[in-house]
Amino acid sequence: MEIQLKHALNSFNLTIDTQLTDTGICAIFGRSGAGKTTLINLIAGLETPYTGHISTANHCFYDGQKGINLATHQRQIGYVFQQARLFPHYSVNKNLRYGYQKKSDLDGLLFKQIINLLDVQHLLHRYPNQLSGGEMQRVAIGRALLSKPKLLLMDEPLASLDMPRKLELLPYLEKLNKVLKLPILYVTHSLDEVLFLADEILLLEQGKVILQGDIESVWNNPLMQPWLNQNEHCAIVHTQVTQKHPSYPLTALSLGGQILWVTEISQPLQTKIRVRIFAKDVSLTRIKNPRCKTSIRNVFKTRITEIIIDKHNVRVKLQLDDNILWADITLWALDDLQLKIGEDIFAQIKGVSISHSDLANI
Repeated sequence: MEIQLKHALNSFNLTIDTQLTDTGICAIFGRSGAGKTTLINLIAGLETPYTGHISTANHCFYDGQKGINLATHQRQIGYVFQQARLFPHYSVNKNLRYGYQKKSDLDGLLFKQIINLLDVQHLLHRYPNQLSGGEMQRVAIGRALLSKPKLLLMDEPLASLDMPRKLELLPYLEKLNKVLKLPILYVTHSLDEVLFLADEILLLEQGKVILQGDIESVWNNPLMQPWLNQNEHCAIVHTQVTQKHPSYPLTALSLGGQILWVTEISQPLQTKIRVRIFAKDVSLTRIKNPRCKTSIRNVFKTRITEIIIDKHNVRVKLQLDDNILWADITLWALDDLQLKIGEDIFAQIKGVSISHSDLANI
């Protein structure tokens, strides 16, 4: 998708000139007021830019110079809002069928696929007031999918849900793109949702794109750091399931040619996994002594590429093949270890510090 536009709303200005992937899930991320919802409303045709153009490989939605401005229903776009917006007087079945073109699905295979994918078969005869928040959002997603969109827009679909309902809905969102091969633009301010779902991040600030790219390169970019508070500072690394421990409930992930042991996960061997590792959970040592007994199972040889001193804290950037790690240490530790950029050092990571919320399939 190609987006080049300018838009003004009161004192707010949105200026976008970018291209988005036609596959995968792109997270549109940023603070409140950055322009995230405005951007997808412009893509959907709910608002009209001041100037510019918006197009996919096959369709031009808007072109100010050529006078093209397709109506929302002509853009083949599905839209899921923060609130489910179901019709209260319709059953789930009737809500799902609103906008559903049965004549293009004569055998009903699409309808069956969507209700099975979102696990709403048992809800078809209920009404919205009989559903949980997570169930309502699943129905809203199903309704959007049954219009057979070429692109799905989601505006913070989990924002109104409590944590148990969010955890319930995330696996369904993950399956949408993989099963249906449907590109998704996903607006969020939640880093957890970005980690779990996104392939690409578009970072907005004050109506401008300040960073864009695959999740690992954006997350590890210094420009992303203001969005991570002191306790949340972390890196994202890519790994692969290599083995299950024969005696203990642990799973081995390959990380830079070395092994990262984590609490047992159910994914099969060779599954690619994205892992979030917090800087506070990484410690450094100059010597890896196999005869020294320690409870830490994960010790990696890395190289120091940057040392950042901020008041009383020190943040060390480490290179592990094509992955990056961060370690938070004290000034005392920095002086005691005499760390220098370009040196090799051993990074220690507690496997128990990595929970299931820090893991996501790639």
